[in-house]
Amino acid sequence: MNLAILYQDTGWLAVDKPAGISIHNVEDSENLISLLQKQLNSPRIFPIHRLDKETSGVQLLATNEKQAQIYATEFQDRKVEKIYEAVLRGNLSEDLGTWSMALSDKAEGRKNPAGLADDRVPCETRFKVIKRNKYFTHCEFQLITGRQHQIRKHAALMKHALVGDPRYGDPQYNKKIAEIYKTNRMLLHCSRVKILGETLISPCPFNSFVE
Repeated sequence: MNLAILYQDTGWLAVDKPAGISIHNVEDSENLISLLQKQLNSPRIFPIHRLDKETSGVQLLATNEKQAQIYATEFQDRKVEKIYEAVLRGNLSEDLGTWSMALSDKAEGRKNPAGLADDRVPCETRFKVIKRNKYFTHCEFQLITGRQHQIRKHAALMKHALVGDPRYGDPQYNKKIAEIYKTNRMLLHCSRVKILGETLISPCPFNSFVE
């Protein structure tokens, strides 16, 4: 598999990560790092941030450890703008707004998406509806904070879990959707990232089937 390279410069690059591929899980037969090492003939590839295995879209990587630390600091200092698209279960009534429920930074399950009360920290997710019908809502999201599974957890807490989410969604619902629409992926996609004056855009978002 050859990965689509969106941008490449001295010390770093951006690729369009497919859904279903982890960044560097050694238990997977193929992961993003190993694929890029072969594709670029480079033994040293470092993720600057990490998209979930189930998430597709813009993933930034560095080709040396020093550059990885520089760009990781940009994320930590909130100098990076990340925009996602997702399809939510049901009709989200608001056109735009902010979800600010506190969350833990651990991968909790669908029975308690917010996590243990003692572990919760402030979070902020801004959303804007792109289109909707009575079954689904296609939204754009901007992460103001960057907690683990933040969009997924906030959506689940709002009773509009992401379609296809294996951790926070309803398994029976996801199975039904997979049968009807012939897809079992989670519908979350990092559509663009702005860093150091560069706006990196994924040209291949998912088909949202929201008409």
